[in-house]
Amino acid sequence: MGHSFNSTNDRLWLNENHQKRSNRSVEIGKQAIDLLVKKGESVTYTSISYISKEIDPEGKGIHPNTIRTNEQLYEYYKQNSLTYKQKENSKNVKPLLNNDIDYHKVKPNRNVDNAQRKYMKLSKKELVHRLILAEQYIAEKNSKWVANHFEMFK
Repeated sequence: MGHSFNSTNDRLWLNENHQKRSNRSVEIGKQAIDLLVKKGESVTYTSISYISKEIDPEGKGIHPNTIRTNEQLYEYYKQNSLTYKQKENSKNVKPLLNNDIDYHKVKPNRNVDNAQRKYMKLSKKELVHRLILAEQYIAEKNSKWVANHFEMFK
């Protein structure tokens, strides 16, 4: 009962089907992105997927992962997505050095609204870095204070 299978990689019907689906995804995805840009809404994977269901004649739309895996559509997404550009720009941010921030110069009566505006302009990465530096500064000052406090009682 030996069956021999003719295993070939020439499945023209499969390649044609894949190409049709890929082209459909690109077409619907580009239409969805263009519509989002025209409306002034943010271009994200989720918003593209949602809008694509509305404009697709079949009502299927495209899945967010399709945008990532389809090279043509992903390139078009990168050109039009502000969130992608912001993410790329935040990767290029230089981390602050310890000596970039003088915590002992921070005044208790400073304008908190101005400080808040300044912090809102920072990326998440920059905020986390600043917070860690502030915690280290506080820990060092606390240990110095404790050491000085015990010195006074000797």
